Formats: sequence, C-alpha cells, structure tokens
Amino acid sequence: MAEQPKKVIGELVVVALKAVVGKQDPFVTFRLGETAKRTKTDYRGGQHPVWDDQVNLPVPENKTRMYMQVFDEDGTREDLISEGDIDLTNVLREGEEDKWYPLMYRGKKAGDIYIEMTFYSAVS
Repeated sequence: MAEQPKKVIGELVVVALKAVVGKQDPFVTFRLGETAKRTKTDYRGGQHPVWDDQVNLPVPENKTRMYMQVFDEDGTREDLISEGDIDLTNVLREGEEDKWYPLMYRGKKAGDIYIEMTFYSAVS
C-alpha cells in the first residue's frame, strides 16, 4: 500500500540575510521534511556573506525542525562549511521570528547566520 503524503499545514518563508563564517563563496540549503531549497551563492562573500535571499518551504504536519547547511561553491565542488538546525515551535505559534542562529562544524562553533522567518498557516 502506498504511503500517504504528509499533510501540509502551511508555508514557511525563510530569508537568509547574512552570516559570519570562513572565507568562501557561500550558499545555504534549508531542509524541512522532504523538501530542500537553497539560496543564491554570494561570490566573494568571504567571512561576512550577505544573501538577502528568500526560499519558501511547505511545512508538513508534525515537523518542527528545519536543518540548514552552509556550503562553499568551489567550481565543480560544494564543500560543507557549517550546519545547524532551528526549532520552529515559536515561529509556527507566533507567525514570525528573526534572529541569529549558531552554526557548527564537526562539533565546534563555526559562525552564526541571521534568519528571518514568517509562517503562513494553511489551516484555519
């Protein structure tokens, strides 16, 4: 029997504004449930990239964690720089949240990323 698709409870608008990371050409991927989307690359973004780039993610029922990974776009390779996750409980309840989130690499602090999130509920 085919698995039932997860019910979508709304859409999360995520704006990766800026970060403090190592010297690279970085971009960010966000994963929420089975959906992953990425920002544009900030070429020569270096330690202080600015994306100001928006991705829209469907929010599956019972999903309250979004995972993010920052990669360095290096020609034909994409090297992981840092990663982190965000508890979405507050933004799903309040409707928006804007703040700095920590980034880690191999268990050590690797920078911070400023994320603006807005949740639009599909459930009335």
